Amino acid sequence: MMEGKGCTANALLIVNNLLVCANAGDTRCVVGEAGRAIPLSTDHKPNLKRERDRIYKAGSTVNIEGRIDGNLNLSRAIGDIAHKKNPRLGLHEQAITSLPDIKMHQISNKTDFVVIGCDGIWETKTSQQ
Repeated sequence: MMEGKGCTANALLIVNNLLVCANAGDTRCVVGEAGRAIPLSTDHKPNLKRERDRIYKAGSTVNIEGRIDGNLNLSRAIGDIAHKKNPRLGLHEQAITSLPDIKMHQISNKTDFVVIGCDGIWETKTSQQ
């Protein structure tokens, strides 16, 4: 049974000198530029106001540990079907949605690197580290 399974997604497209990042979940993309970290993604967590508002509107809850219905600690993911079953709502209005945020960044001569990492990295390191 696959109903309880899910994952995050973070894709980076490089077109000429433009970085295009699409993100759903808490896998993070960071650009290193002139010694500083520039976020190209948002960690979709239930404590973010726009995420929490959608979760509550969908009829779900966020507990004190930041978990939706006492389960997931992220607010966007592919899969996790159990949190996408409200028949009154569209796909992007559900407690968990797979709708990505999309951000762009121009590559310059100051751009040193781009890194994409899962939450296991970012739970122990800041983007700047």
